[in-house]
Amino acid sequence: MNTTAYLVGNTLGRLVLSYAIIWIAMYLGLARLRWRDAFRRTNHWTGLTASTTIFFLGLIAQSSGVAQ
Repeated sequence: MNTTAYLVGNTLGRLVLSYAIIWIAMYLGLARLRWRDAFRRTNHWTGLTASTTIFFLGLIAQSSGVAQ
């Protein structure tokens, strides 16, 4: 298997999953089950910062062997 394709797929998958986790949190909590409001809040700088933080925490956990 091509290592580059695996790396790109893994990184994109983690980014999408991180975004989805934050969107679900916004949808269930702050947006009060309004999906448009959840997208608006997730695309705000605070939602993007939270997505990036979750992404990097996942990378750190994987590299340290916690998530294996």
